[in-house]
Amino acid sequence: MYGDLHIHSCYSDGTMTPGEIVKAALQAKVSLLAIADHNALDGSRELVSLCAGAGLDCLSAVELDSLHQAVDYHILGYDVDLEDTSFKDFVAHSRYCLDQMSVDLIAAMESAGEPVSLAAYTRYRMPKNGGGWKALHYLMECGITQQLHEGFRCYDRYHITYGEAGFPEVEEVCRAIHRAGGYAVLAHPGKVIRNISMSHFRAKVENLLTLGLDGIECYYPAHSDAVTETCLAICRDHGLFITAGSDCHGDFQATRIGETQTPLALLQLRS
Repeated sequence: MYGDLHIHSCYSDGTMTPGEIVKAALQAKVSLLAIADHNALDGSRELVSLCAGAGLDCLSAVELDSLHQAVDYHILGYDVDLEDTSFKDFVAHSRYCLDQMSVDLIAAMESAGEPVSLAAYTRYRMPKNGGGWKALHYLMECGITQQLHEGFRCYDRYHITYGEAGFPEVEEVCRAIHRAGGYAVLAHPGKVIRNISMSHFRAKVENLLTLGLDGIECYYPAHSDAVTETCLAICRDHGLFITAGSDCHGDFQATRIGETQTPLALLQLRS
């Protein structure tokens, strides 16, 4: 049986409901799973109740944006208290920062004379379970893009960046996760730290560990064998948690639940 601790639901930018995720996990022989939505807790909260009746194990989880030297790193918080008031407020603020990036984009495009309207965007409701997020659908509705992923380029064109969105630093995110009773895991480091030697990759990851991280998502679809082995070596050397995740977003992206086919015996989690 496999573990997949990084799945996104329709409560953030995935297309699947928690119920559909449970069914897909059973079909993929995933017996331990987690919904780690972007800056949102509702999907994880729903999963906990569903797994109890499906014979599956799950971890409460969330994926939070965080900054270090103006780079956006994703931190996975596991075993967090989903009802902790302070943590819920912290997650809600991160979600506000994420959503505000889209508001800033539409405002900038409107000022530049593009056929969008901030007032219309505010009223707009994206399709249910549509995947992605509201601005990507709105840009298609306006005829500016033909596919959801084309909208990513608009953020670059108008210099709407994570580094200036007001997200907390990595240290602050780790502290918030710890205060909520959880542990902080660096998500998909090979996706963020790229095109450098493995020695430099290791040095960068180990530098991040000093900021309060407790583990690394070692098993990930886009990781090369070299990245995976380096991450595992770091975890062994520092006594860190080892996790695996597909980063499945349903139809919004290509990966599927259980894609890494990581046996539970290869994971190192808090008992």
